[in-house]
Amino acid sequence: MPAPLPAHLPPAKRMPDSLIACLLHHAQHMPQQPAVISARLRLDYAGLAAWVSAEAAAMRSKGTCPASVVGLSCDDDVAHLVLSLAAIAVGARSCTLSPHDSYEQRGALITRAGVSHVVQHLATDGAAAAKPPTTSRPEVSGADLLFATSGTTGTAKLVLLRDSDLVAQAPRHVGSADERFVCIASMAHNFAKRHRLYCVAKGACNVFVDAQQELVAQLQALHANVLHVSAYQARELLALPGIGALSGIRLKLGGSHVPKALRDQLRAAITTRLQAGYGTTETGAIAFTDPDDSDAGESVGQPLPGIEVRITDADNNAVPRGETGDIAIRCNGMFREYDGNPALTAAKLVDGWFMTGDIGALDTAGRLQVAGRADDVFVFNSMNIVPQTLEASLCRFAGVADAAVVPRQSPVHGAIPVALLVSDNTLDLAALKRHMRDQAGLRAPRQYIAVERIPRNASGKILRQAALEYVN
Repeated sequence: MPAPLPAHLPPAKRMPDSLIACLLHHAQHMPQQPAVISARLRLDYAGLAAWVSAEAAAMRSKGTCPASVVGLSCDDDVAHLVLSLAAIAVGARSCTLSPHDSYEQRGALITRAGVSHVVQHLATDGAAAAKPPTTSRPEVSGADLLFATSGTTGTAKLVLLRDSDLVAQAPRHVGSADERFVCIASMAHNFAKRHRLYCVAKGACNVFVDAQQELVAQLQALHANVLHVSAYQARELLALPGIGALSGIRLKLGGSHVPKALRDQLRAAITTRLQAGYGTTETGAIAFTDPDDSDAGESVGQPLPGIEVRITDADNNAVPRGETGDIAIRCNGMFREYDGNPALTAAKLVDGWFMTGDIGALDTAGRLQVAGRADDVFVFNSMNIVPQTLEASLCRFAGVADAAVVPRQSPVHGAIPVALLVSDNTLDLAALKRHMRDQAGLRAPRQYIAVERIPRNASGKILRQAALEYVN
């Protein structure tokens, strides 16, 4: 990954720090560089800049201005990208109104975010892309974007980022303008949306695939060289016919814990160019494994350049390397606040550090080991139970396809660990129980329940509240 530009370079030699300025820079200096590619569309950076300019003009004609809040309710990913950039060009704050959410959920978000304009469709067609941009300079310095968190344990938070924060995060995700990037999740999901915008910041190519068409053939035909998926989606890749044809692709895994067994399967079946990572909506990417690091285990690798990681105890004091504690992050491009929640903002941003709410440790080589969410930890007979640790052990056992560990409340024991299992007919349950007692001792699950699926969000994270319905 390229090093960031030194701060002492003259402004003319440094990249712009706003998304629209980056877009116009690419349109001027590499106008024919591929920007958006799908089975139906080929758009270079000159064309993308022109289209964004036309959509921004259409937004202004309908009264959208820097004081507006634009809610994007669009199920076409290319349109969503263009409209997101157009809202930034206008200077308006924007957020995604996911078509996957219910009418009530979208209405609640409209109210929380103060949405003044809902945009569902492009106002212009591809003909706008044949014309030069109407302006050679951005008319505003930037704009705010709201990203709803996954909300796995309750109400989602609205994370406020400036578009310049995404530009600062982009080098940690996109190595160069040569990348042709695919994210299977749609732009309705915030991690996919951020990645698409990172590509624009770096002048890379956004490749869009059709979910209804065969994936491997599309990736080959569109010459994709980077594929980003969740751990859950990665398991589905293994079942695709001809998946070994993608041996040259860089496969990036994120969103949730990736067991070593799954990593080994992916390396053997698809590509050795595999990276397991860790990041947050508030900071962007924090760490990714090196494909050549054979000792990475189940870590997420060393922190990326520009990322400071501190492991702290309950009193916010740094703990020695190897000890588990709370993960705190400091870097450029961190979020500004949780919209409408100053108390939470103050609790999470402490002396310039973002308190992630995750627990983990740095090993002797400086790799980050992420144990799970602090909020997910529960107490059983005075012992702390970390669900992700038990889930990793369960998923390493033959016959277990997926697993979650949730608490069953008890007036005597506090919270009893219960394992939810997705398994096949080869599973030896008695042997699994012995395996878990060997791995976890007294912390091993006390009950095992077979389920058809583990509820997860698009990032692959377990929806803990939904999973509790199996036991309560």
